[in-house]
Amino acid sequence: MVMSDSAYEYVRDLIFLEADLLDRQKWDDWLDLYIDDCIYWVPSWLTEDELGSDPEGQVNMIYIVGKPGLAARLVRISSGQAYAEMPLSRTSHLIGTVRLLDHDKNILQASAKWMTLSVDARIGKVVRGGWYEYELQRDTRGLKISRKKVVLLEDVIDGAIDVHQI
Repeated sequence: MVMSDSAYEYVRDLIFLEADLLDRQKWDDWLDLYIDDCIYWVPSWLTEDELGSDPEGQVNMIYIVGKPGLAARLVRISSGQAYAEMPLSRTSHLIGTVRLLDHDKNILQASAKWMTLSVDARIGKVVRGGWYEYELQRDTRGLKISRKKVVLLEDVIDGAIDVHQI
């Protein structure tokens, strides 16, 4: 399938925007990038080379269904209710290797590599990396995220992670 340059540019810009909004802690703007019945999933590694494939039947690092679940997560992060994030860490996302994998009139599949530097007053600097897999939908408001899978290279996390750190 031939991919149009403009579709790729829209996807790339959305992925870059999402990372920037997280780094700037613009939670409401970040949430607006998602559709109401979105899925945000960070699977766990089952073995050294096998990633979880069933979010409903296997243990996950994060699994959130629906925009209200994401909104509740953001309230915890930004209100000081998340003890593991007091004070809130500062982040810088580096995004690369953005690929438009497939698209039709309304659905696009994309992936990107990522690294995040988190600066936490309690534990110092933490660098994490992996890749994203996206399903994006076109609607009257533009391109929105319907499904995001975050693959974290680490299989063991020392401490906690949340949506703004990955």
